[in-house]
Amino acid sequence: MNGMRMTVAIAALTTLGACSAGVQIGATANTGSVASPTVARAAMASPKDRLVGAIEQNGCVLNSDNVAQVLLRANLTQQELMRITPELAAEGRAEVSGSGTIRVLTDNCI
Repeated sequence: MNGMRMTVAIAALTTLGACSAGVQIGATANTGSVASPTVARAAMASPKDRLVGAIEQNGCVLNSDNVAQVLLRANLTQQELMRITPELAAEGRAEVSGSGTIRVLTDNCI
């Protein structure tokens, strides 16, 4: 998939997901709770690794139905998703379909 088509597909995915979820992407709430060690380790992971992990936890595929959940879990914005996805595809860690669906390619997601 060429770069322009990938950008358009990802933009459409994030826009549709934000609209259908009814939540603001990237918004967080301060609950006053202390993060568990697992959460703390996840926060130290790179944005790419956080995104791949969040997609794995949502059935290995990012689509318009789960984009808000994935971005929230990965603690990423739509802009970060649009920057990271082509990098993951170039590294062979993800595939982007023409419909904007992103599938991660990991040991857990083949």
